[in-house]
Amino acid sequence: MKCKIYAKANVNPTEDMDKVIKTLSNLFDYDDIEIGDDYVCIHGEKDSISNFKKELRERKIRGAARKMMMKGIHENKISFNLSKQAALVGIPNFAGNSLSPLGEIYVEIKTDDPLKFIDWIAPEIK
Repeated sequence: MKCKIYAKANVNPTEDMDKVIKTLSNLFDYDDIEIGDDYVCIHGEKDSISNFKKELRERKIRGAARKMMMKGIHENKISFNLSKQAALVGIPNFAGNSLSPLGEIYVEIKTDDPLKFIDWIAPEIK
């Protein structure tokens, strides 16, 4: 299963750019990083999301993750938001409709089979 990972976090005027980069690095490994004046964007392949997958399993939030990812399916993409504040300390926290104090990390995963990808990263709990 092939997939491309894209994650973007805006950098607020009061934030340190290095901390925002660390925030993204806490959850995702990446192949490429793009740094703008007010944002950081990472790109990667399936391997880039292995730490995120591990955190979902260890924190026992695969069910919630699965639900949020299923809501975010649109054609061959899965998109969702994560709390930037929680990610700073390595915790994946899905933002849903509520806004996080520091903003969100927008995550987009392009894959040929979104349901298969979700089954891989957050298997259904029986």
